[in-house]
Amino acid sequence: MQRRAFLPLLTGGLLAATGLLNPAAAQTGDAAGQVVRVVVGFPPGGTADAVARLFAQELQKRLGGTYIVDNRAGAGGQIAAEYFRALPADGRTLLLGNSHMFSTLPLTSRHVKYDPLKDFVPVARLATFETSYAVNVAQPARTLPEFVALARTRQELRSFGIPAAGSGPHFIGYVVAKNAGLDMVPVPYKGGAPLLTDLLGNAIPAAVDALGSHLEAHRAGKIRVLAVTGTARSPLLPDVPTFGELGYPAALSASGWLGLFAPVGTAPAQADRIAASVAEIAALPAVRTHLANIGFSAAAGSPQQLQQTVRAELELWRPIIRESGFQVD
Repeated sequence: MQRRAFLPLLTGGLLAATGLLNPAAAQTGDAAGQVVRVVVGFPPGGTADAVARLFAQELQKRLGGTYIVDNRAGAGGQIAAEYFRALPADGRTLLLGNSHMFSTLPLTSRHVKYDPLKDFVPVARLATFETSYAVNVAQPARTLPEFVALARTRQELRSFGIPAAGSGPHFIGYVVAKNAGLDMVPVPYKGGAPLLTDLLGNAIPAAVDALGSHLEAHRAGKIRVLAVTGTARSPLLPDVPTFGELGYPAALSASGWLGLFAPVGTAPAQADRIAASVAEIAALPAVRTHLANIGFSAAAGSPQQLQQTVRAELELWRPIIRESGFQVD
């Protein structure tokens, strides 16, 4: 019922963009009657779901056709990825993946049955997002170095909340603690919402999570974001330094991302066709503004660039996860 309720918004676009079912239709923009499912490993109404629907709506205006978002939530996207891996390259499905599903989850769970480099055809990134380190405004620290200095003298400050064990924020927090020379305890929550509630109530001294989770509360003066990932300051919070500016290692410059993948066997020309359409949409001012409102930056790029990103991030996080002593489940 949820998918049918959203269908009017999503009619059109993505199928013609891919040319997976009908290459000629993709060239003419006539994909009437064609349907493709986009598998999303997160619930309807979440930010990943919102990004998928935004791009679908824009593709609809250009290319016609119909596609349906198929939400298969659970296990941090693992359920959706493993379901998708077994599907044929018949042009009827695409996967919305993210950096957790492709860059950290395969390194932190023995139960993952897919190979992020071999079991999917990368298409294009849709959006990127930063991760932020935040504290309650009741904390006197106004910068991350000040918070670290306080934590050296106050045992009760030596913990940080994370949205899930084994997530990107988990290991970002670990790197911060390691560089401070502190033994700081990661406290896993069941998602960002309860974590933010405890941060707002000062029940946890610090939290590491997607910037979008912290943005509104920071702007309202209820929490204080002390640092963000990325190679440059986020335009969403230009007054907040990056971890790199504060002297932290390159691992904390990596941005999270959302991207599209196709089944193994999809022709390179078909993936390139989607990537070209995504690039056009990502350049639209209205799309960039909409994404910014939910904590994302528009992105694009070639299938080859997305594959390189996945490979580089696996190489980046593998030694950090091993060094952290995280117990792979």
